[in-house]
Amino acid sequence: MFETIRQAGTSSTGSDGHITVGAAVDFMQDCSIFHVDSMKDMDGYLHENKIKIFIASRQINIIRMPKYSENLKIRTWIYEITRACAYRNTVIYDEDENVCVSSYTIGAFVSQVTGKAVLIGNDLINKIKIYNKFDMVYLDRKILLPKEKPIKCEPVSVLKYHLDYNNHVNNSKYITIAYEYLPLDFKFKQVRVEYKTPAKYKDILFPLKYINKNAIIVDLCAENGASFATVEFMN
Repeated sequence: MFETIRQAGTSSTGSDGHITVGAAVDFMQDCSIFHVDSMKDMDGYLHENKIKIFIASRQINIIRMPKYSENLKIRTWIYEITRACAYRNTVIYDEDENVCVSSYTIGAFVSQVTGKAVLIGNDLINKIKIYNKFDMVYLDRKILLPKEKPIKCEPVSVLKYHLDYNNHVNNSKYITIAYEYLPLDFKFKQVRVEYKTPAKYKDILFPLKYINKNAIIVDLCAENGASFATVEFMN
């Protein structure tokens, strides 16, 4: 288990004084990456074999969004690992140990050389410490699109500030882009993201919006209809 401490500052809060969902993902993502960095066996193995962890899906459950200036504890751990994927919980707690945001992610092992999925060795798996799975409702990683015709929204260009050190769109940015297509009064308590193909600088995202009774889905697509990522907001 790995922990980071953060204070909610002005750069992570929205106009309502609470941290944004994008900031919450940034907090959790940073904690997860620092955890991998601290795991010398895994970090060394990945570097030596030129392997990256590609986040295939993310589910976020929001109990409450912390407010500006709150002191937060972000904890992360791996609860299952196979030769193809690692399954991780990351949870944001307030200073009284109350859960604010919980999440799980599935990370696939991908070759930096070929860009294709690879299998890690059992010798590495045996060195990874496994913790108990967090008690929450786990939805399927795949997001099924409704049969109804979607609403075509204004396209978005991938700009420099969307990119991370892998030179493609940062995982949290897909959520913040999709968030722009929600009505101002739409309240959500759960977010799911299915990541498919990394978008790169100057790519154009063509958002397709589906509205259900309890959810809004934004599929961020290329011009040919291939999906980069699908984001679902549920109330």
